[in-house]
Amino acid sequence: MAYDNSPICISAIGAVTPLGDTLDEVTSAFYEGRSGIRKIEKFSTDTFDTKWAGLPPIANDLMHWPDRENRYSPRPGEVLYAERAIQSLLAEFNPLDVYAADRVGCVLGVDEPAINPQRCIDIVQRTGRDNINNRREMINKAVQSFRISELLDIDTTAVLRTIHKAIPFSGYTRTHVGLCSASLQALGMAFNAIREGRIDAAIVGGVSAKVTPMNIARLEAIGAVCTDAALEGTERSRPFDRRRSGFMPAEGSVLFVIEREDAVRARGGQIYARLKGYGASLSAEHIVAPHTQNTEMRLCMQRALADAGIPLDEFSAINTHGTSTKLNDHHESRAIAEVFEGFKIPAVAATKSQHGHLIASAGAMEVLGVIGSFRDDFLPAIRNLGESDEEAILPLLRKRRDGPVRNVLKNSFGMGGLASSMVLQNPRLVN
Repeated sequence: MAYDNSPICISAIGAVTPLGDTLDEVTSAFYEGRSGIRKIEKFSTDTFDTKWAGLPPIANDLMHWPDRENRYSPRPGEVLYAERAIQSLLAEFNPLDVYAADRVGCVLGVDEPAINPQRCIDIVQRTGRDNINNRREMINKAVQSFRISELLDIDTTAVLRTIHKAIPFSGYTRTHVGLCSASLQALGMAFNAIREGRIDAAIVGGVSAKVTPMNIARLEAIGAVCTDAALEGTERSRPFDRRRSGFMPAEGSVLFVIEREDAVRARGGQIYARLKGYGASLSAEHIVAPHTQNTEMRLCMQRALADAGIPLDEFSAINTHGTSTKLNDHHESRAIAEVFEGFKIPAVAATKSQHGHLIASAGAMEVLGVIGSFRDDFLPAIRNLGESDEEAILPLLRKRRDGPVRNVLKNSFGMGGLASSMVLQNPRLVN
């Protein structure tokens, strides 16, 4: 391959996020400490304790349940976000302008889209009115009630099809449904595919639209989200804070193009960040809780750091998973301390405090934040951080820290013990 020895970098961005849709907007929000948490207006929250979420403004404007005339529904929010993000990315760079289609891949972290609940209610009401008692007739009636496009849109490859319409790639392609770690693992999988010569470039990232009535009901039932009525919505996401009680749901899409740095420099393109090392692990000890010995968190960080080969004392920051749940923040803080034992722990950021938890798009959203830190030389403060049990262990960022940011370790952990870490490097500061 022409660029085998060249580092791999992020060279284009497309995004739809709670903090904005451009790198300038997102970076400004992080710098100023602004929250992207807003009231949920796309469906009634009267029966929920959760009335706030990290939403892109278009969520309330273009999506609604039950369906409204002239709204984007009933198409899934994942499709809307993917369409907007890929058009934004294309405005920067189309990899097919440089590479053959079979040398361009696509690896995405996705949530499995769900059937529009309104459709299910309509079917039940219709079959009840028609007095259908035969099972076969009921099935036929149900099938007839769906549009073909709706059935296609609830497949996990719906987002891939959406992106393929804009950029008809035919190289290495995957969707990763690993929930909270999905998009960072997608980035790592594509990174490895380029290193191994299977492709020359990839569209990578995550798409998630799980702020829905069904999902909020599930999350509240298992106690995963913060429902502390004494806190305003913008105060409920509080990573590493003693008062934390659950994460803040959020949604959106962040997509990148990654490719060899020499190829980007040859055409005079933009280099946002270098990908220096990747590590993943799986503990599978519990469906929700982290491993009691922090095993998967520790292993993925150690593997990413070993892959990058950068000394531990050359890191500017750790961008944590930092969900604002009691278990994650407890175990992540201790895993970090174990990994950096004998070394000064870098500054610890937790940006979900501003934008919430984008689930399958969370890792990509936080990588976007790291890119902003590289470009504008700062580390964002952890919003809503009051008293902390973890402060004795970690140097948590209570205030924004201005100054160059060289190397960052980024963590993303998911249900079932999925875990991933990526080492990112500032191309402005390190040759």
